[in-house]
Amino acid sequence: ISGNCLSKNYNETMNLVTEILLEPRWDEKEFDLLKQSTLSAIQRQKANPNSIAVNQFNKLVYGENNLLAYNNSGTEESLNKISIADLMSYYNNHLTPQLAAFHVAGDISEDSVLSSLNSLNDNWNSKEVTIPQLPKVDKPTSSTVYFYDVPNAKQSVLLFGYPALKITDEDYYPATIMNYRLGGGGFASELTQQLREGKGYTYGIRSSFSGTALEGDFTIRSGVRTNVTYESTELVKQILENYGDTFDENDLDVTKSYTLKSNARAFETLSSKLNMLTNISNYNFPVDYAKQREAIVRNMTVDDIKALAKTYLRPDQMIYVIVGDAATQLNKLEELGYGKPVLLNPDDKL
Repeated sequence: ISGNCLSKNYNETMNLVTEILLEPRWDEKEFDLLKQSTLSAIQRQKANPNSIAVNQFNKLVYGENNLLAYNNSGTEESLNKISIADLMSYYNNHLTPQLAAFHVAGDISEDSVLSSLNSLNDNWNSKEVTIPQLPKVDKPTSSTVYFYDVPNAKQSVLLFGYPALKITDEDYYPATIMNYRLGGGGFASELTQQLREGKGYTYGIRSSFSGTALEGDFTIRSGVRTNVTYESTELVKQILENYGDTFDENDLDVTKSYTLKSNARAFETLSSKLNMLTNISNYNFPVDYAKQREAIVRNMTVDDIKALAKTYLRPDQMIYVIVGDAATQLNKLEELGYGKPVLLNPDDKL
């Protein structure tokens, strides 16, 4: 549950939050509307190349036995099996204060916040809930190209990556700094400069590390003109191969300047302060982790970036997912040197 309100309305808002948690209204009509809305969203995703790319990538990264491989919205089949009784059962068996945390930022005292939680503390019954352990995610030892055919597509969606770091890993934040000049810095990034500004293949491309308490992934995403699908993929591969070798003092200065200036503004809003509290709570970060991160940036050297790039940029150990027109683009991708591309929907007509 998340929300925002005027400080003067805080207590009334918390009364509603308490009611939601302790006295849910099981409304069949609202439930049916929500199911239909979710079903429509699933159907739209099936026709959206970007959604197709994400769904296929997650299955390939995490494997069929991992919950992270599946879209949170479910499938048409799984959605139709859910009843309001299932929701009630989940509420009764799995919603517990044992796993809950409360974060608040605003013009309100600690005493007022603690007082607002009295009803929840007194009436929300605790129960033992075990979080399932997810299977270990294996990192690819070689690269494979996967292609999902959308006949006559005018654009190809590219989604490349591999399972990477947890947000709590020591190298996670340094890796995000390394990535700024690669593909995390918008027009300042090498991927954008070469694929958009230099070649005109795309309107936008970016790379990023994403992680939580669980392993996240490193990804590169873009949409390119169909007739430059191979050329775009090959250029991304070359940029990854050369990034560490070509990174220099100017790149480091640009990275440090942007990161330190953005960090100075990063905690000005209430939402950013709330996000900081959430990170401290969820990941056991030190309360001064923002200042510690500034020190990491200031002390980073070109050699540090080169070492991170060598460790975490793996063009020859990645999953390459491409959604586009197989009839014109599939076979040429074999020239990347990663073997014959795997067609993900072979039962559909080419």
